[in-house]
Amino acid sequence: MPITSSNWENFFQGAFAEHHVSSLFYFYGYEAHKASPDVGIDWLITNVARGRFFDEERLNAEVQVKSALLDQSGAFVAMDADEVDFLSEGEHRYTVFVLLSELSGRTDPGSYERGDDPDASRAVDRDHMQYREMLASIEGRKLRRDGNLSIYEFNGAKLTLFWLHSAQIKRLKAGKTFVEMDTGRLGLPITVADESVSIAGIPLIPELHDLTYIVKSCSAGLRIRQGHMSMSDY
Repeated sequence: MPITSSNWENFFQGAFAEHHVSSLFYFYGYEAHKASPDVGIDWLITNVARGRFFDEERLNAEVQVKSALLDQSGAFVAMDADEVDFLSEGEHRYTVFVLLSELSGRTDPGSYERGDDPDASRAVDRDHMQYREMLASIEGRKLRRDGNLSIYEFNGAKLTLFWLHSAQIKRLKAGKTFVEMDTGRLGLPITVADESVSIAGIPLIPELHDLTYIVKSCSAGLRIRQGHMSMSDY
């Protein structure tokens, strides 16, 4: 699908989120291969180098990346129904969510500008930017839907990451956690409070905030692959 003036920002945001996730896997010492053509996943994560140098068992993890703007009302990720079906299957298939919040901007320092009172001018610009930052944090999602906010009015953001295994996506689908939209797509409501992410009121365990647990074993791994995701599953 070619980009248009109405969807180009979503494409660029998505590409940013995808490459941010891939860079983290490289930082952990794993290879990230871009799937081409689009087969429903963004990255195939492997450990060829680690297998060669550390004799690790071969790894092939399929990762799809989703991004969304987060404000005080939460975040919302929409997907096609057939994509949800696809992401809810596969032994080594994961969905990584990247939430952008606390958008921050800057004003032009005007290093070589001269005027009657350049400091006063910069102060006005800074006040305006702080106001835009405040609006984005409170109701950025609505402003964006109405065409009154672009993330590219800013140059920084806080990133909140979490991931779900295919079994957890399947559990959410079976529990009718996804919201059926008028367009036929399915939406996942997300809230964040005190660094804790909740999906439709289900608070996630800390392991699901750390991408290393996608590629390394952990004591909760078996439970995660069974669809468990919260301490309420204890």
